[in-house]
Amino acid sequence: MSDNQSFIAGGREEMYRIVAEHTSDTIVVVDSEAIVRYVSPSILTQSGYSVEEYEGMDAFALIVPEDQERVRQSLVQTVQARTPVDIGYQVQHKDGRILEVETKVMPVLHGDGNVNYVVAVVRDVTARKRAERLLENILDNVNAAVWSTDKDFTQYTFISESVEKISGLPRQEIIRSPIRLHDHIHPDDNALLMGEVREKLDRGLPVRQEFRWIHHPGEPRWGQLIIHPHLDNEGAVERLDGIMLDITDKKRAELALEESEQRYKSLFEHNLDGVFTIVLEGLYFAHANKAFEQITGIQRETMTNQCFMGMIFDEDHSLVYETLFEVMEDGTPRDVECRLADMTGGERIVSITFVPIFLSGQLNGIHGIIKDITRRKQEERELIRSEERSSFLQSSLNRLSKDLAGVMKVSELEDRLIDEVQAVLCISEVAIVEAKDEPSCVSEPSGGERDANTIWIRIGEKPQPVWLSIGLNRPLPEAEKRWLDTAVRYVTILYDNLYRTEDLMKRMEEMMTRGETPRWMLRLLFKLSEKERASLSSDLHDSVLQDLIIWYRKLESLRSSKSFDTGTGSELAEIEEGLLDAIHQIRITCNELRPPFLLKMGLVESLKSLFAYLRMFANYEIEFHADEMAGSLDEDQILGVYRIVQELLNNATKHSRASKVIMSLTDEDSCFTFRYSDDGVGVRLSRLEGSFQHMGIAGIEKRVQSLEGKVDFRSAPRKGFHVTIQFPKHMNER
Repeated sequence: MSDNQSFIAGGREEMYRIVAEHTSDTIVVVDSEAIVRYVSPSILTQSGYSVEEYEGMDAFALIVPEDQERVRQSLVQTVQARTPVDIGYQVQHKDGRILEVETKVMPVLHGDGNVNYVVAVVRDVTARKRAERLLENILDNVNAAVWSTDKDFTQYTFISESVEKISGLPRQEIIRSPIRLHDHIHPDDNALLMGEVREKLDRGLPVRQEFRWIHHPGEPRWGQLIIHPHLDNEGAVERLDGIMLDITDKKRAELALEESEQRYKSLFEHNLDGVFTIVLEGLYFAHANKAFEQITGIQRETMTNQCFMGMIFDEDHSLVYETLFEVMEDGTPRDVECRLADMTGGERIVSITFVPIFLSGQLNGIHGIIKDITRRKQEERELIRSEERSSFLQSSLNRLSKDLAGVMKVSELEDRLIDEVQAVLCISEVAIVEAKDEPSCVSEPSGGERDANTIWIRIGEKPQPVWLSIGLNRPLPEAEKRWLDTAVRYVTILYDNLYRTEDLMKRMEEMMTRGETPRWMLRLLFKLSEKERASLSSDLHDSVLQDLIIWYRKLESLRSSKSFDTGTGSELAEIEEGLLDAIHQIRITCNELRPPFLLKMGLVESLKSLFAYLRMFANYEIEFHADEMAGSLDEDQILGVYRIVQELLNNATKHSRASKVIMSLTDEDSCFTFRYSDDGVGVRLSRLEGSFQHMGIAGIEKRVQSLEGKVDFRSAPRKGFHVTIQFPKHMNER
């Protein structure tokens, strides 16, 4: 060998030594027995062992037990195949730490072709592996895969393990056949990726593209590609780096949100009620639907920067403000009824429900739902007015029926009917007309028209027909027609009999003056009167009272089955109480017209019951004494005494101003004696002599005469009023 060759050879050896001793990788030479024959100095940095410690050691000694066999097989493969092998495994540092290394094992051939040595270049990849695992963990948690490929997608230089979870294809399969990935992408989206997206990448432009997977049948899944082309020094695309994201949850949320928004929009726009939104600052309108525009008359295009309160009637501002304040304070919905400011077409009443809008737990605005309740409120008011009117009309009938029970003359009956019709119907042109020839267009009690302004109703018969004439200035509502029918029916029932009775009484008065009137006639007249009272009581009980009870039950059912606002409910309750009062009053009137159980209970017990009732209302004290009756009063005497007591107590209530009334009923030898005494203002009896025009002293006198009894009146101013009546026993046997 020449000097130059020796220098060169020596220089190369020096160069190799320098490289081996200063490289960060560890170079290990192992013989065929797997004994380390050479190791570079970096072994100390890498494993903690010195060159001296490691040389001569078994090459597998530092490898963790679970990897030793696999590495041993790789070494055998290298020797047998005489080809290099790349392998990764774990080794144990001298201080006990576990390191991850990657090793390239290359055979060194002898001149005879056999492998005498194996050279292993060992690189510490612990930090890189940790970073890769961290990356895989991150990608796993965010459902993403990172990859790098050539510009034509023919070979992946890197792809993370997480790609299998996203695409459904094993990582190795994708590496072997990159085109397989496209089989799992929706054909429409695949065409887009291969066309428009590929064109952008070829031009070096970054791409962000969503697509659909099809490897989960019946379960839509979405992915997103973010690709950045890497350009060389000349600006040509050298490789493609990208990330593949699983955005299924995001897309589902977006689709759900979009669906929710569509539903909300549909509900908002197509709601039959008006819906609007107002912002908190200034209470300005933000949105409104078509129904809101129709209800309020406010054009949606003019609502911008318009204050919500501007559409509310001024007098209702405070109520609406208070409701809005409660919604803002409590965060709960509230209802309010108010009027709209624009009343050019008449009063408009609306119900508004305010619903708070919360965003991230903070009140962000207020929704409003507005309904036009004008018609409903008008109907409620009309119902209340109708009920009030019905209650008033019923009270009128109660009053009229009670008064008719005490009317004894036709003229009083006519005057009472005229007064009631004028007062109730607010009509002044009311008259009683006797006409031989029927007026044109005369009606029955249900009413009829004359000259479209006057109705004529036949109420009785004197020598010629008697008509009630009413000049109308307006049509009568159904309730008033029913009231008029009932009032006329009451009068008609009494009119003819009262007229005949009055005529007969006049004749009898004339006969009595001449001493010609027999007592039986008086008795007959009082029986007729009682019969009429009984008939009227029956009519009131069977018609008016039953109708009132039916209406009361209907109203009670309405209140229990439906909800009303507080004011309406209170007013309906008052009407219900009024109906109960009217029912009670009619029952009292029926009892007065025809005392129940009078004959069964007997006179004494019936009087005690009457006094017990009157004591609840009278402003005077009632004292009553009764002997045990040895004889028996007949039916006419019982009824006669009862009516006389009623009249005396009626006079005591209206005229006497008494503080105490004393009555007694005694059984004497041949007669029954009834005594009445009060401490009232008294009366000058001389003024009442000859008077038979009213049911009073004269009426009592005539009734006693009809019962073949005797009566004695004693009174003087401030001396009270005293009556003594005697009835013979066993009058019914005579």
